[in-house]
Amino acid sequence: MIDVLHLFPALNTSLIEVLAGLDRKQWNNDTLCKQWKVKDIAAHLLDSAIRRLAIGRDTYQIDFPEIQSEQGLLNYINEFNADWVQAYKRVSPEILVEQLQLNQLQMLEYLHSLDLDAKSIFPVSWAGEHISTNRFDIAREYTERWHHQQQIRQAVGAKSITCRELYNPFLLICMQALPYHFRNFKYPEGTLVRLEIVGDAGGVWSIIRRGSGWEFSTESGEIASQIYIDQNIAWILLSKGIEINEAKQYWQVIGDQELGMHALALHTFMV
Repeated sequence: MIDVLHLFPALNTSLIEVLAGLDRKQWNNDTLCKQWKVKDIAAHLLDSAIRRLAIGRDTYQIDFPEIQSEQGLLNYINEFNADWVQAYKRVSPEILVEQLQLNQLQMLEYLHSLDLDAKSIFPVSWAGEHISTNRFDIAREYTERWHHQQQIRQAVGAKSITCRELYNPFLLICMQALPYHFRNFKYPEGTLVRLEIVGDAGGVWSIIRRGSGWEFSTESGEIASQIYIDQNIAWILLSKGIEINEAKQYWQVIGDQELGMHALALHTFMV
């Protein structure tokens, strides 16, 4: 798993820079996260930083309801997030930026204090893990903060953060979900699927059917399904900001269409 802690300062600074430059109207712009405005996403980023500090650094616990399913967990998270965003509608953008700047620094200090190979508080469930290392959980946190900032930038017309230094790690982390995403596809042994994100920040990932599941592969055998996705749309597909068919001019599937379309629906966030 890739180490991304050294990338947080640049990501955090770029968020504060873009938010500090917004006028009041831009804070109310619609975003790809359809239920949230720009200010709502910024408030959510603050919430996630504070919660990580409260639970991890301060070992502060609140009562959680008994959750019986993945959908139940998703519903609870959505309600939890919505409560905070609603409360922060009464807070000025200036205060929000000040609090974000402080809590991003505190969260980064806390993340640096962790043993990267120790068990994380929460597993990265979208990659099929029941136990994850702090290294992978921090990587998951990076994808959350990268894609929410990118949603803000897209909404206000700011420059995208799609340079290879910051975007390629996002893609690499998201692709860790690929084998788990195909878990229910009972294809013949040796079936090979290859996905390529096309662009300067992109890459190529292959998975193969082995035994009862799928795993990453560097083999060069016959490819059952080859998927190409333009890097400019990849992050939006991965964060479910656009329907697959709405973006069809930005992707191509060669070979098995069922496998290819499933790859395009890769789940990498709790959405």
